[in-house]
Amino acid sequence: VTANVKVRLFAKNLSPDKINLSTLKGEGQLTNLELDEEVLQNMLDLPTWLAINRVGCNKAAIRIPWTKLKTHPITLSLDKVEMEMSTCDEPRPPNGPSPIATASGQSEYGFAEKVVEGISLSINSIVIRISAKAFNASFELSQLQVYSVNTSWIPSDLRFTRIQDPTRGEILTFKEVSWQMIRIEADAIQSGGHETLSAPIRLITNQSKIRVTLKRRMKDCNVVASKLILILDDLLWVLTDSQLKAMVQYAKSLSEAMEKSAQQRKSMASESSQGASAPPSAQPTRAQQSATSADQNANMAKLFSAYDVCETSHHLQITHLDLHICDDIHSRDRVMNKRITGGAMQLSFSSITLDYYPFHRAGENCLHWMHYSEATKSREGWARSLLEEFRSSVDMLRSAVKDHQSISAQSQSSPTHGKISTSSSTTFSPPSSPRAQLISSSFVLRMADFSIYQVSTADQRRSSPKTMISCNKKSLYLPQEMPAIHAELTEYYYPDGKDSPIPCPNLYVQLNALQLVLDPRSLVWLNLFALDLKQSLEQFMELYKLDDSQKPDEHVDIRVDGLMLKEQKPLCAQEGAAHADLPRSISVQMSEMVATNTRHSPGCSRSSLESLLSAFQEEAFFSFPSTTSFPRDKDSFPVLHAVFQRHAYEQDTHLHDVYRGLVPASLTADALKMPAASDLWALHFSQFWVDYEGMSSGRGRPIPFVDSFPLTLWMCQPARHLQHRHRPCSLDSLGSLGPSPSSSSSSVPSSGEHPDVQILVHVQKHLSVQMTHLQYVFLLRLQHCMKELQLTLQQDLQQPAGDRSTQRTSTSHRTEPFSACVGILVKSAEVALLLKPVPDGTAPTSSPMGSDLSPSDSHGTIEAGREGGAHPENPPGPLVERTGAEMCPVSVLVLKVHSVCGSLDIRGENTAVALDVGQVRPSQLGNVSLRQYLRSGPVVNSGTGASGPEVKVRLESGPSAAAHSPLSEHNGFLQCRLHALSADFLMSTLRNLGHFLEDDSASQVLPMEINIRDIHVNLKDDGPRDSASDPDPTPMALHIDSLLIHRRDDGSFNIGRECLSCTLSLSHCVLDVDTCTLTI
Repeated sequence: VTANVKVRLFAKNLSPDKINLSTLKGEGQLTNLELDEEVLQNMLDLPTWLAINRVGCNKAAIRIPWTKLKTHPITLSLDKVEMEMSTCDEPRPPNGPSPIATASGQSEYGFAEKVVEGISLSINSIVIRISAKAFNASFELSQLQVYSVNTSWIPSDLRFTRIQDPTRGEILTFKEVSWQMIRIEADAIQSGGHETLSAPIRLITNQSKIRVTLKRRMKDCNVVASKLILILDDLLWVLTDSQLKAMVQYAKSLSEAMEKSAQQRKSMASESSQGASAPPSAQPTRAQQSATSADQNANMAKLFSAYDVCETSHHLQITHLDLHICDDIHSRDRVMNKRITGGAMQLSFSSITLDYYPFHRAGENCLHWMHYSEATKSREGWARSLLEEFRSSVDMLRSAVKDHQSISAQSQSSPTHGKISTSSSTTFSPPSSPRAQLISSSFVLRMADFSIYQVSTADQRRSSPKTMISCNKKSLYLPQEMPAIHAELTEYYYPDGKDSPIPCPNLYVQLNALQLVLDPRSLVWLNLFALDLKQSLEQFMELYKLDDSQKPDEHVDIRVDGLMLKEQKPLCAQEGAAHADLPRSISVQMSEMVATNTRHSPGCSRSSLESLLSAFQEEAFFSFPSTTSFPRDKDSFPVLHAVFQRHAYEQDTHLHDVYRGLVPASLTADALKMPAASDLWALHFSQFWVDYEGMSSGRGRPIPFVDSFPLTLWMCQPARHLQHRHRPCSLDSLGSLGPSPSSSSSSVPSSGEHPDVQILVHVQKHLSVQMTHLQYVFLLRLQHCMKELQLTLQQDLQQPAGDRSTQRTSTSHRTEPFSACVGILVKSAEVALLLKPVPDGTAPTSSPMGSDLSPSDSHGTIEAGREGGAHPENPPGPLVERTGAEMCPVSVLVLKVHSVCGSLDIRGENTAVALDVGQVRPSQLGNVSLRQYLRSGPVVNSGTGASGPEVKVRLESGPSAAAHSPLSEHNGFLQCRLHALSADFLMSTLRNLGHFLEDDSASQVLPMEINIRDIHVNLKDDGPRDSASDPDPTPMALHIDSLLIHRRDDGSFNIGRECLSCTLSLSHCVLDVDTCTLTI
């Protein structure tokens, strides 16, 4: 009878001729069964953007073990099930109650419920067809089975597939769903109205399973919480770019409906669905308990707690995923011509987990979450700080609303001629009602390890693929349980959908031991791939009238933590290393990194920004009128934008605008939300350093280039911020922090006067740099490679822009070129040039250093660690390996600089770099052993407080530089001014410096103009003398009062003063000086 009731509950149009049932044998068979769509929707709890249209089954069989119902399940076997579904543009009505709970009549969990819940189901084949607006999809599953399991996920006696806790009044049941194969296909819809060229998508997976844990209340059988885990084994998927574009297009076509459905689900969520902290039932199931049963209940309660489902959650686990993305060279939907054809890229991921917690109470701990780790703990503390700040803001906002309503009530009661009005108290205080609990829904993504390989083509030589992005945990001896990537996205809502302030979503990301190799070939391929994908998506959205450009970009609280990150840039293939000791690559590394748009991280607070602005304002370079004088000009962007100051003093918040009366006070859901345009990002690196790699002298270890130092960056978007302001004149002066005579309080500056991106870079500690001749040559070649890569990427970026402009005109499309302004401040630094050793009277004139720091086996080698700038990943040990009796000698020239201020202005294709150096002091250490220099460490130069900068440099490139000379548009134009500079040099140092700057490769002509004023240089000849008795040569004092050096496009130099000049060819210039003093 129970089976008949259950069948009639799920089936519709059921007639006796379709039923063949033998009650005594416990066997039955049904044919051509048609199932009820609404009942299935409620039972499966489908999202409301998806609807079931028809479900049919050709044959079903049932087997009931009447004598073993307590231990053995009822078996239901289906042959072939076909289901037709469709997507909904607007969410359909929400799902009703589960049919199982309805059939039980909300009765207490008893024998009948145990029998029904233990039913075992097997289906030979399931075919699901889904019709959407832009595509059709089908899912085919074979050999699907649903059965009850014990806590070890093994089929067993039904009595061991549930855990009951009488004290709580709850019961746990365990089920597993498995299948042999699933086949997924999707293809675009072709109609007469339009033709879509899209490649069909196919995916076949092997055996997989779903583990389900249900927690029910015994008194009414309602599900309190559930846990669902989908486990997929190794997956291999080969996708062409056309198929990937189709996937993105299909997902985009469903995004709007899925978003509406999610909002409906949140607004309809009930308190009962929040099983996160639902208290145990206080009603005892039995009035009296014996001592023995009490002990049994205690044991059951302990077992129940071990497997308890504290809140509803859904999980995906993938053991290994190999994804191959390749070009579809025969595709007809290609919208761009690619430089690299037939390219392919492999992506390999290990141990992927995706968790979803839809009903977690905001602010409560997450100790019961699966895979709880230190990353989850870090995110938990950060999110708690955000919630505390939000609740404090809500309290202040409530006070502001109450004050506003009190003032309004007083103004309304003023004409009542002295009558006392009591409406003010009732206006603000609504009838008391239970306060709804703020709920959060969180997605958690973890990847234990992954590798993204460089692009490969058929014309390349067969070899093992090289990684482009990978995790480096093993070589850094980090714990294996530490994930390579950990990401959590959290949104907040009220379950009753009330209109009350809601916190902004937050995203926490942790990156551990990631290494990025900037392979030019892969970057060009990825750039073209992304542009092709973007343009095809735009065409798809235009075709199906999908336009999300009107949606405002909402602010999301973001924090990205990084540990032991590394970026490596190798030389281009055409810039092959001719020398064994020429570096093959340069690496930028950091020990710890924090990037965030919130103010709850170390080094990223408002007080940190305030101190940084104070340090910048102390330098004349960043203050008016220096902002419009050389090396900057009147068209330069102000480095210290007002957006930074307003943020530092908390003048850009919604509460600040409310208290100033600029915006009305309200307690709506979006009352405290800000647009993404107002984001202000901070990046803090606790230790940041740069190394050379691939040098033979390093013996497999990196060679230091820039010693470790802390680095801080702040970034904002002034132009975007200006466009999204709520009031037209809210910024008193959206320009520099200093006064400007051209600014007017009555006029609002246009967005073109403000850069798209504004960045401040601050180096607080002393900066130490060292390089050899070969390392200098490497940097020149690397700069040439980066310039070629930049030019290639720019040309590819312009290609789709031209196509779009010819096809359609979009009002939302960008008309102004990209602009950016970067300001940098370095208090002090030193640059050590490791030159050839200087021969003296006792040393041989020939030196094994002829290759310039390429020591043979009988000499020492530099290692990565050095005192004063040791790298965190290098264990302590000897700085230099001593393999010979003598150490490798070098001649060291140290340039000590103080107060380095710089700026970078970008306006489309125009670039201008300005640099101010307060002091430059050369220090010549002469011949010293390499070990001795590395152990000495940097010497911090405190400076002497000079009246003005000694060196000013400006480098321009782009169309605007053509005003100086035609060649300057491509090669750039350099302007340098040296003023009141004093230095002492040895003649050997100058000769060595000339050798240091030599480069065998063909160099480009750089037009320049060098202006020298009041320069004093003392030159001393330290060359070998004929005999020891010869007196020391007299130093020569060189004083240059005024000198102008101009280099033309043909490479010739003009040397002279402003009015008188002569043309000299430097390769044949010989200057004889008969006296010890020369004045020009």
